[in-house]
Amino acid sequence: MLAATQYGNYGLWSPPMVSVHGDGVDSLITTLHWFMFLLFVPWAIFFVYCLVRFRRRAGHTASYTLPKAKISKYGEIAVVIFEVILLVGFSVPVWAEYRTRPPVREDRLEIRMVAQQFQWNIHYAGPDGRFGRTSAEFISDVNAIGLDESDPAAADDVQTINDFHLPVGKDIYVRLTSMDVVHSFSIPTMRVKQDVIPGMEIPVWFKIKEDATSENLRAEMTRAYPIGRVRWDRLRHHIATEDYKDRTGQVLLAKGGSLGGTFKAGAELIDKLRQAGVAEISMQPRHPLELVCAQLCGNSHFTMKAQLVTHTPEGFDEWIAEQSKEVTFDEDF
Repeated sequence: MLAATQYGNYGLWSPPMVSVHGDGVDSLITTLHWFMFLLFVPWAIFFVYCLVRFRRRAGHTASYTLPKAKISKYGEIAVVIFEVILLVGFSVPVWAEYRTRPPVREDRLEIRMVAQQFQWNIHYAGPDGRFGRTSAEFISDVNAIGLDESDPAAADDVQTINDFHLPVGKDIYVRLTSMDVVHSFSIPTMRVKQDVIPGMEIPVWFKIKEDATSENLRAEMTRAYPIGRVRWDRLRHHIATEDYKDRTGQVLLAKGGSLGGTFKAGAELIDKLRQAGVAEISMQPRHPLELVCAQLCGNSHFTMKAQLVTHTPEGFDEWIAEQSKEVTFDEDF
């Protein structure tokens, strides 16, 4: 398990939470789980009691008359009352705060996203802030977003596939649609999930905490792993935070490098590090955040993931400007 961060732990209760609205969602989930625990314990005790008390024994016959007990009736009434409180007092306020107040157009970053078996096609407006015209007639195998390349506003638009970049501290407004089947836009670390329906454009919005840049998250999730406990399958998506050399000074594992692309390569590298006298290696996730499809959408559903990179607002503007310079319709379409 990773060391604790200001966002929480991976593998304990819930994954780290990096969105502004996520605290309310987490509180609701925690309250619901405690409620279910309080229901489970007495019912489990009563179940065991019944198994013992009313077991089959000589001289005893079954009674087919329904029992009438006030305790169970009061218990059922209490459960109903608590569920009403849970819905009205907890769920509705969280939903109202998050889903009924979309950010104003002037203050939000708007992004188009087209889900497709099995990838996320992401469309950014570019430095001019204007989306090029899109239409279903332009959709093809190489133009999933249906962008009209003859529209002047499309000249600086940016399209990525499974590479999702966002700024922190800014309202994000994603316009979702699908070109084939039902998908589900899900970012667990932001407590965001929305079904994506063919033929419909459904918006979802959220804001990322200002200090939750990918760089900061990677730094917080850094951990030192004793070389004797290093396993390639668990660290294959991690990168080293420093160079590791053998006794001759040759770099075995470079800073920013991984343990290899296969189990065999990883095992060989780990063995070399061990023989070189390396006691432990410091590793961090290459991409601590990701966008996944939470709806079974076909045989390769499990591959429908996008790396999610969060930048400072200035860093995001620089990324958009750089990507826009590289856009040419000959290359992309």
